[in-house]
Amino acid sequence: MMDMNKMISEIKSFAKGVDDILSPVEVIEWFENIAKENNKIKEEIYNKDETGRDIKCYVIGKGETILLYAFPDPGEAVGGTSIKVLTQLLLDEQSSISKMPYRFVIVPCLNFLDQPNNGVKNERLQKTRAQEVDWCLSDPRLETRAIIKIAKKYEPKLTFPLHDEWHSKEYVDPYLGVDPVISKKLATEITEIFAGYDMEMNSEYDDPEMGKGFFNMKSIGPEYKNCTFSLFAKMGHVFVCEVPYGKNLKASSLVEIQLSVFISFINGVFN
Repeated sequence: MMDMNKMISEIKSFAKGVDDILSPVEVIEWFENIAKENNKIKEEIYNKDETGRDIKCYVIGKGETILLYAFPDPGEAVGGTSIKVLTQLLLDEQSSISKMPYRFVIVPCLNFLDQPNNGVKNERLQKTRAQEVDWCLSDPRLETRAIIKIAKKYEPKLTFPLHDEWHSKEYVDPYLGVDPVISKKLATEITEIFAGYDMEMNSEYDDPEMGKGFFNMKSIGPEYKNCTFSLFAKMGHVFVCEVPYGKNLKASSLVEIQLSVFISFINGVFN
């Protein structure tokens, strides 16, 4: 049984050192370096992306697979810092998070091509449809092919594409898309995490089973079949947690929220 209070305390302790949201280049270089230094993390190279860069993933642990990938769209940068902190926790033998019986497959940067400033510096901006690598199964980009290849190899029981609303120039109340639907109990626990940071869930989404701020991604309609999420959902659970920019939220708080929701999701779905 997972000790949620202890795990969230560990997340807050490790996130405390986060001063800013890291750029794609910073996240990529950190993972490349840590894989050279620590034999508990295994680097794997998949096909190259549209820029000619290798798309890499990093594997930690054994058991059923949990897949995470950061920088899916331009400017959606919070997840890169979150997976760095998560990896630090997974490699720390003293942390309870490191003892979870799962294999974590982590892609530090899926969509490098469309990141602003050649991936060196973050910038908030609005994406175009052509830049959404998760929404082109019918005509997949190289990045899309890579994440599909990784998913088919590992068959994740849970996939966490690290999308966010941090890229937006205006504050957007947080919301989550899930497939399949989660319990009302878990949705309430996640809502309480956001409430702890004085945030209300987005009223634009209000699922009859899960409540305000949640939606079943199947409700998107026929277009959903063109999304990688629909593929991941055939293997297990998939969820997207859209954390915002604004309201004087510190970078450390955004990481705390993203990882606390992630751990709560694991506990609520698998335990």
